[in-house]
Amino acid sequence: MPDGPPSGLRQALRHETDKQAWVDWVFSRVAARYDLGNAIMSLGWHARWKRRALGYVDLQPHHRVLDLACGTGDTTWLLAARVPDGEVIGTDINPDMMARAEPKRPPGLTNARFVQADAGALPFEDGSFDRVTCTYAGRGFPDFSAVVRESYRVLKPGGRFVNLDFARPPWGAWDSLYRGYMTASGAVLGTILHGHPLTYMYIPASMRAYPGQRWLDGLLREAGFETAVVETLACLMAFNIADKPAGRSHGVHSHRAHSHTA
Repeated sequence: MPDGPPSGLRQALRHETDKQAWVDWVFSRVAARYDLGNAIMSLGWHARWKRRALGYVDLQPHHRVLDLACGTGDTTWLLAARVPDGEVIGTDINPDMMARAEPKRPPGLTNARFVQADAGALPFEDGSFDRVTCTYAGRGFPDFSAVVRESYRVLKPGGRFVNLDFARPPWGAWDSLYRGYMTASGAVLGTILHGHPLTYMYIPASMRAYPGQRWLDGLLREAGFETAVVETLACLMAFNIADKPAGRSHGVHSHRAHSHTA
């Protein structure tokens, strides 16, 4: 891993240069202390929102679940505990992050495994999963459209995709204030934990470049999903819920206008 970051973060986030090079550098550098950094930056709330995401996944004990960009496996293990008769596969393109997942395996939990894979070119058969999840990772995908298409492909008819990420608040001032906090605290924490301020400054920079939950909702609908968006905590977090149709009567359209705060 190069000691210094690639050049041109803003250009990379606008897809004018290689975004994947930035993603690889950031997550290889932070992998060893990623969980600690998450807990500090979010004041412990990230775990709460991941657990809340599982409520939208609507798991059944027999489900086969794919956890995209699983990182150090937090969501993968939460999923596995809820599908005792099923299977969970966690995938990530970064081996340094995924190497931290296996040592966190809960005692007796044998129904989860990890596969290194690009979320935009998945090595799985069509219609092979009941659920696909993605938590706090979509902003890093160089091509989210390809990830959406692949998620649709590997889901069974009636299957569900759930994405959790930072929301784009409708109020510009609130958006700027929140990202300002992330930039300042990220620079300090990145320097202390990982020896470089840009490791965590990447997060607010990617938040600024990410078009947001409504844009993702459009991508999902274009791919053929039936969709809903749920926003929480003063529009700071967003859950995109998307069902692959099983028939005319199936879908989440009835929930589409719902927006919740907590």
